Amino acid sequence: MPTFHEIPKAELHLHLGGSFPLDYLCGIASDAQREALLRNLDLIAGRVHYNEGFQVFGVIGQIVNTDEKVEKGTRALCEALQKDGVVYAEIRTGLKDLGGGPEGYLRAVLKGVQGAASESFHVRLLLSLQRASSLSQARNTVDLALKYRDEGIVGIDLSGDSTIGQVEMIIPELKRAKEAGLFLTVHMGESAKEVGQRQILEELSPHRIGHGVHLTEEAVDWIIENRIPIEVCPTSSVLVRMVDQYRDHPGLRYHSMGHPIVICTDDPLIFQNTLTGELAALSEAEALTSEELHQIARNAIHHAFLTDDEKQFFLERFFQID
Repeated sequence: MPTFHEIPKAELHLHLGGSFPLDYLCGIASDAQREALLRNLDLIAGRVHYNEGFQVFGVIGQIVNTDEKVEKGTRALCEALQKDGVVYAEIRTGLKDLGGGPEGYLRAVLKGVQGAASESFHVRLLLSLQRASSLSQARNTVDLALKYRDEGIVGIDLSGDSTIGQVEMIIPELKRAKEAGLFLTVHMGESAKEVGQRQILEELSPHRIGHGVHLTEEAVDWIIENRIPIEVCPTSSVLVRMVDQYRDHPGLRYHSMGHPIVICTDDPLIFQNTLTGELAALSEAEALTSEELHQIARNAIHHAFLTDDEKQFFLERFFQID
């Protein structure tokens, strides 16, 4: 059986801002910024509470503060993914104004992706909205997603701190995106303090769920009944204290029930992980067998935000599945 590094992999839950390679950031950071970044990463490696994990993004934002740096960082990330054996990745990012407006930022990300494109590596983008996003932010994000969909934007990601914001304010825009043919994934169950999970699910009918750790019984029933794949990010869940150890992740229990899951990294920089490392960690923790993990890795492409024809291409080209 090939090693986890050797097998082709699909990464379906990865945030650009938390995934720039460390050597890239250290190469462009000031001494003070580098020290702050490494200090934050050390704190997270020692495990922090969920809300505390967001603080490091402020440091990263100070380092990657121009569209040009975003472009180069995106390319560096894509190159790192290829080295890890990833053949297909969905990178998600919120829009920022780093001098060229939100559209300038998006174009920089697209240029970074295109600069690393190859026959053996493909990327699609999801634009992220936080639950606390304003209606105008949501509208602008959906507008740009639709404008650039022919350049690889396939969906919208609802993320950010799940304990703040009034998501009902932007639900109309999320529905507009979905009605226009974009895919939708929703972070849910990151905190036990979340409210309205079943209502959000019924309103949006997302195509995938991110994390799915602290889900209410009503939310679990809906997700299981509708067979919505869960993006399981093991190391992330352990390091921000969603679960105590790898084997405790509820997604593994749903998998044992026959429910679809995918294994993902979330933020390779912040959690100092790779997709190969995630699979290996689950194996070493005896959370899943090696055979199960290989099968989950092969099945991931079935849950990607691709057309049926595109999925078939990847299955035949990389996964040797007819």
